[in-house]
Amino acid sequence: MIPRKVCYLHIAVNLYPSVGGSGHLATRLGQHLAHKGHSIHFITYQRPFSLMWEQTRGVYVDLVDRFDYPLFRAVGPPYTMALTSKMVKVISDSKLDLIHSHYAIPHAMAAYMTREITGTPYVITLHGSDVHSLGLDPAYQPVVKHTVEKANAVTAVSQFLKDQAHKKLGIEREIKVIPNFIDVERFVHLTGTRLIVESGCVGLRSEEEAKAINPDEKVLLHASNFREVKRVVELVDIMRIVVDHYPNVRLIIAGDGPTRIEVERKIEALDLCNHIHLLGVKSNMQQIMCSADAFLLNSTLEGMPLVLLEAMSCKLPVVTTPAGGIPELVRPGKDGIVTRGFEQEEYAEAVIDVLENDSLRKELGEAGRKRVIDSYSSNRIVPMYEKVFQEVLEEQEA
Repeated sequence: MIPRKVCYLHIAVNLYPSVGGSGHLATRLGQHLAHKGHSIHFITYQRPFSLMWEQTRGVYVDLVDRFDYPLFRAVGPPYTMALTSKMVKVISDSKLDLIHSHYAIPHAMAAYMTREITGTPYVITLHGSDVHSLGLDPAYQPVVKHTVEKANAVTAVSQFLKDQAHKKLGIEREIKVIPNFIDVERFVHLTGTRLIVESGCVGLRSEEEAKAINPDEKVLLHASNFREVKRVVELVDIMRIVVDHYPNVRLIIAGDGPTRIEVERKIEALDLCNHIHLLGVKSNMQQIMCSADAFLLNSTLEGMPLVLLEAMSCKLPVVTTPAGGIPELVRPGKDGIVTRGFEQEEYAEAVIDVLENDSLRKELGEAGRKRVIDSYSSNRIVPMYEKVFQEVLEEQEA
């Protein structure tokens, strides 16, 4: 058999297009594959967030048909069926070679049904809660397990997730670990940009315009989707401890989500309005990261958080927890600070240590950048996906 060339594949990509790790990774992977000559069709319900300000040759967005109907008002439109139908149509019209589904719920089911109709193979990438929490819910677990087992190939973004899939979901098939990645040439440390606070709001100014910034004041940064596992409310409690010990510090929080109101109320209750500022969802995270002194992630469960990769690539020292796949990325004491457990006092002490030690921040920032370049750059990771795709198609043709 003549080996199939992996160049110029036509790939359907299922993803959640909103702000979030799995959708961001899926979008960036598609763009990198397009730059290498592949044709990428994002098949989803709205234009991916990461594509809002960018145009990439070879990247197409095929929107799933959505309509209201009286019969669906109680349960909502059957999105999985509509997604399947759209994939069948795009595969037929554009002669696509395979499907790459990011996040198993409901994309594994849609890919499975599409393969039953068209014969097109599918690859599943497991990202996090589709394995360790939501995927375990009895409402989804049997279908998730079956459609992952039956995929032509399965990848996970961390060894932790692979282990969880085997132990908790009961997956018996091979799962290949392909970690998350970023473009290290895009996420680099920038100089000349500072954060400035005016009347409780946070914005970006050039260094000349930011003369009012106190040079002794330190800036901490957190970014997430405000789900409970991110523990943003608890981070506010931690900041009360930090501020009591180190008053010249501010915490900037980027993002939005379910616990935002609780976060706002906690900030007011602890009298931290002058020390914690909510940015909302932002597209210029590189600039914001390069304006901070340290990045904080206080989660209880993670797969392989992209935001840590981005912060480390920008030479921003990180303080995090031993949640899920984080210790695979951040080696404790080498690439960043990883607490032993999840207690607020321990985390606060780690933050204070980083704030008070300029040389430690610089050392961790340099080490974090090297870690990402060596192990998590797009040049290293994207070919791993290409290899998986090639193996699937060669097996399909055998």
